[in-house]
Amino acid sequence: MRLRYLVPALLAVVALAVLACNGGGNGVRSTPTAVEEAAPSPSPAAFPVTVTDSNGKQITFELAPEKIVALAPSFVEILFAIGAGDAVVAVDENTDFPPEAATKTKLSGFEPSLEGIAALEPDLVIIFFDPGGLEDALEGLGIPVLFQQTPASVQGVFDQIELLSSVTGRLDEAESLIADMQAGIDAIVAGLADVQEGPRIFHELDSTFFTVGPGSFVADLYGLLNAQNIADATGEPFPQMNAEAIIEADPEVIILADAEFGESAETVKARPGWENVSAVQSDRIFPVDPDLVSRPGPRLVEGLETLAKLLYPELFP
Repeated sequence: MRLRYLVPALLAVVALAVLACNGGGNGVRSTPTAVEEAAPSPSPAAFPVTVTDSNGKQITFELAPEKIVALAPSFVEILFAIGAGDAVVAVDENTDFPPEAATKTKLSGFEPSLEGIAALEPDLVIIFFDPGGLEDALEGLGIPVLFQQTPASVQGVFDQIELLSSVTGRLDEAESLIADMQAGIDAIVAGLADVQEGPRIFHELDSTFFTVGPGSFVADLYGLLNAQNIADATGEPFPQMNAEAIIEADPEVIILADAEFGESAETVKARPGWENVSAVQSDRIFPVDPDLVSRPGPRLVEGLETLAKLLYPELFP
């Protein structure tokens, strides 16, 4: 079974939370190489630059990295989108976009190999998950590590794009990318000007009812769409609800981000007690591509549009 990025990522975060629930930096430099389309070189004027990762650690870059190992598909998408894809030498094994990234060495982001990473001699490794000791071990080898947690909001995605653009000297490209993304978001939100209160929704991550709540990137998308997320009442970013609570909340739309794992409108309708749920009765159970709606990267506007069309078909035909 080929896993996607965020669904297992969220479950890993939840598992860690249930069970118990990362100074300094090396100067690095880069000489861009040719890719399918020649990208402008990083601006030397942007360096040196010091950034702070999600753990509060500061890292100083004297020049842009030459060899980047990006262990999350969203990092890869951002780096390619801002013109730094030529510096990427290895990606997370679940990376599938952009197509050029498929030619890169694939590594596991959940069970990363210290030896496999070190063999590539990277001058930057970007991670969102450390199973224990990886960051310290890499830094012990003189390899800078940038820890970036999964963004909790759309603004968090923009912040991550800006941080990676600072590291790679792609500030202008990032500014343009963010402006385009914001324009797309604004256009969708403008289409909802007359919507005071949207439908009640349940966003299913897996068949054990893990979902998205306050403080999660996906829940922020629903907030932009004025949807009523039944998981808001949990107060948790990635709660696990039970069937009884979902049935009682009576979602009017059910979004399945776990369709590739076998869940469908039919399997939902067959669940005991779900026959009286509004979404079941109105046949508003929709599978979605988790790469679009669950991956915090440049394609979030496509994900937002996808959700808007499902929630408001009359407004987004």
